[in-house]
Amino acid sequence: MTENATSFGANARRYAEGRPGYPGELFDWIVSEAPGTACAIDIATGSGQAALSLAERFTHVFASDISEEQIAHAPIAPNITYAVASAEKTGFASGVADAVTVATALHWFDFPKFWEEVRRICKPGALFCGWTYGLTEAEPEVQRELLDEVLAIADPYWAEGNRLSLRGYQRDEIGFPFEEVTPPAIRMDLDWSVPRLIQMLETWSAVTRARADGHSATLDDLMEDAVRKFGDAPRRVSMPLTIVAGRVA
Repeated sequence: MTENATSFGANARRYAEGRPGYPGELFDWIVSEAPGTACAIDIATGSGQAALSLAERFTHVFASDISEEQIAHAPIAPNITYAVASAEKTGFASGVADAVTVATALHWFDFPKFWEEVRRICKPGALFCGWTYGLTEAEPEVQRELLDEVLAIADPYWAEGNRLSLRGYQRDEIGFPFEEVTPPAIRMDLDWSVPRLIQMLETWSAVTRARADGHSATLDDLMEDAVRKFGDAPRRVSMPLTIVAGRVA
């Protein structure tokens, strides 16, 4: 996980500005399934999008990330405590969490060690909920002339963790140890301009790697052409969420 955390940390401001938040209905569901609302722990919080939504619903939120740079760009709230720590050794107290969440990061963890850490920090019956984006989709013209072209360049540069995420967190691949709880089907539907969509694409680690491997000029041309053609008009952009959830015994 460290190499990828370093990569995200180096682009922390871009990540904080480019990545969307998550739907309120997801956090409402987490609250409905948690045994209480005293404490939630958000692991690999990144720039804190999920932690902030949890803080609106739980009395206190502890949030950790291995990247100091990411934590530095996380939103401040009086009931959020941030820590720089690995997912497998958070340093949080034992038996405190009503819910543990991981937003778009589970695929970077050492699973056996991480699941033991989840057991340690959770109250009996606490909810674990991890989720990740599916591939971004857009209106047909934008899909064909921007997204598909960027994906064709970026595809060889996805790390294995990214590919695990894109496969939808297969339970045998992540060694999921808890009694599953069926989550709602949630799809993020956004009205974004093409420049805003490009801002998101630039946060993809595969795009960063493709640029470093000599594809910057091609990517720049694609993105500039899309901005010229589509302008600032809002376009429908969708990101289905894959959610894995379970009851921690």
